[in-house]
Amino acid sequence: MILEMKVPSPGESITEVEIAQWLVADGEYVEKDQAIAEVDSDKATLELPAEVSGIITFKAEEGDAVEVGAVVCLIDTKGQAPVSGSAPKESATKVVADEPTKATEFHEKNYANRWSTNN
Repeated sequence: MILEMKVPSPGESITEVEIAQWLVADGEYVEKDQAIAEVDSDKATLELPAEVSGIITFKAEEGDAVEVGAVVCLIDTKGQAPVSGSAPKESATKVVADEPTKATEFHEKNYANRWSTNN
């Protein structure tokens, strides 16, 4: 079954929202109640949760202004969840252990300062 996800009404006088950001990738498997998008209205930014689990297909792009009640994505409930233990997708971000973070640098300096003060 394919479910049409429609923009819910965020408030009485609001008739249109903007797709601020998709929080998942087009074609990705999503879980029921998982936040899939952020939508902006005149009054607030809201998260749009998946109504069912399945494979998502976008029908609107980031930055699009869409009417309340408009279809923004489809979710195919026959889509299968990824099998655990399968090869993970490559991450868009890479963690580099050789480069210290600002937090690490702060803690190292703080420790060094305490050490030199106490000795």
